Amino acid sequence: MENGLTIAVLVIIYDHHQRELNQKIIDIQHKSHISILCTTHVHLNQNNCLETIILRGRPSQIMHLHLEIGGLKGVKFSKLTKASSFKQNS
Repeated sequence: MENGLTIAVLVIIYDHHQRELNQKIIDIQHKSHISILCTTHVHLNQNNCLETIILRGRPSQIMHLHLEIGGLKGVKFSKLTKASSFKQNS
């Protein structure tokens, strides 16, 4: 269903003290070709933050963003959950 769009939720936990990690995560989101519908940032404790990122885009582009963010040094957990797929209106 590559012609359609997917809604997905990316959940990450990362080291709050990792140098410039938060900015790298934001930069990846801004340069992506998918819609970032919503982000939520939670301070879990003194060292760790959790973010949920709600995404809309082509499945391959969403997977690319997931792998790029998940591969950053300091990201301790990264899970992508597909919520829905639908066809684009012509």
